[in-house]
Amino acid sequence: MKKIIFGVALIVAAASANEGEKKDLRFAVEYTSHATSYYYAEAKELFQGNGINVEDVKVYVSGVGVATAFAKEHFDVAYMCLVPAINTYANGGVPIKIIAGTHKNGYGVVVNSSRIKTLQDLEKEGVKIGVGPKGTVTSFIEEVLIEKGGFDQTKVRKNFVTMNASKQIMALKAGLVDAIIVPEHFATLAAGLEGMGMLVQSQDLWKDLQGSVIVVSDTMVEKYPKTVEKIKKINQQAIYEINQDNNEASVIVAKNLNVYQDRIKTQTKSPSIDLTVTPQIAKGSIENLILTSDISVEEVQEVIDKMVQYGFIRESFDAREILVLDQ
Repeated sequence: MKKIIFGVALIVAAASANEGEKKDLRFAVEYTSHATSYYYAEAKELFQGNGINVEDVKVYVSGVGVATAFAKEHFDVAYMCLVPAINTYANGGVPIKIIAGTHKNGYGVVVNSSRIKTLQDLEKEGVKIGVGPKGTVTSFIEEVLIEKGGFDQTKVRKNFVTMNASKQIMALKAGLVDAIIVPEHFATLAAGLEGMGMLVQSQDLWKDLQGSVIVVSDTMVEKYPKTVEKIKKINQQAIYEINQDNNEASVIVAKNLNVYQDRIKTQTKSPSIDLTVTPQIAKGSIENLILTSDISVEEVQEVIDKMVQYGFIRESFDAREILVLDQ
């Protein structure tokens, strides 16, 4: 009888030790350098070292793709841009929480340098500007650009053409558009093409715009708080190590983006485009970001209110509803 009681006690103790934790997690991430801290953490086995098994990871061409998949496929954790995260919560009614930031900045306007030399050239008749669909951060940057650039809205709005980032690069190379608004790493990749250049970066329009964030489900916060804290810790460790020396991270990010290249070509129906990323491109892209886990209520609230102004969401809400920050 004593042995049985002792065995039960061991089982109860083990269950108690694991309370608030989930070992096997499914991740959704963007096919961009915005997910640098994820790619680095996975490669360096930081998840495994903290008792987390990456059971599955799916890569999507944009933050909007990640947000849609998160809602439909019930991922545990997602690395996505702030704007689609807010949109998912406000318009989609998906009960998500933002637990950390991953970077600030990270978007650029790349142009055919022979056609576009100044911001005002963007409103010239006949100019074509590629931009992501409504709800993407690049469409948000479009609105910031129009607001802060002093453009004639009647002229400039008719110049925008909607397409995904991969097709924007194809169109820019083919001369079908004169400028594109894309996230990193696409911005650095496109700016390195012959005859192209970076006209303006997001930080020139909005200082330290909150870029991507880590999102989890309400269930993760309520049932598995210890795991949520581990994810935060892993993100902080990855960012710290990358900021100390980004050379290894550049190799890791380039390798991952190249591995997933065929999947993105299929998603975007762009089989002929070359999306190969060298460590040099990855390094330049990483250096165009401010890698930090820091995020504030005020920063998120500012984006929420701008999204209302730009017609992305119907009404404002308190940023604290969506944030789970360290006290």
